[in-house]
Amino acid sequence: MDSNFTRRDLGLIAAGVISIGSTGIAKTAAAAEAAEDWLATIKAQHQELDRLLGAVKSAGSHPARVAAFKKFSIYLSAHCMAEETTVYPALAITGNEAAAKQLYGEQDEAKVLVARIGDALSMNHDGDLPAMLDKLATALHAHVAEEENQDFPGLQAKADAKMNAKLTADYHGAFQRAAS
Repeated sequence: MDSNFTRRDLGLIAAGVISIGSTGIAKTAAAAEAAEDWLATIKAQHQELDRLLGAVKSAGSHPARVAAFKKFSIYLSAHCMAEETTVYPALAITGNEAAAKQLYGEQDEAKVLVARIGDALSMNHDGDLPAMLDKLATALHAHVAEEENQDFPGLQAKADAKMNAKLTADYHGAFQRAAS
């Protein structure tokens, strides 16, 4: 797989039009369906983040690990920015400010851990990575479960069709801006 993909590719991934598979970037029917709904898009992105983190963990060499981590961190950054500027404020606006604050905090903690992993990679301290990557994976899985099973379905149910459509458009736009 080509280790370099464009910011436009990231935008298309966010919109659910394409996905990154083991053979490269490919269009998928499931991803195209996800583009119609903000929550489905986020769930697809969560799966992609898990796959990208797995690629970091399974990289066979330091240069491959660095390249895989770069992809992961760029994608995670765009994903976080999109959630933080669209979905979390919607949670707060619709009466779930405590959940929004908690999710912001969890993402801040993940960003610090991502920075530590980046530092370890830049200093060739690969021995420290397995524990840090496991810690990050555990934190991300807990965060994703909270979003997908509690907070986001509640928001989607509470929001009317117009608000859900706005969230979908705003989320895709925010991800594309963050990825470019």
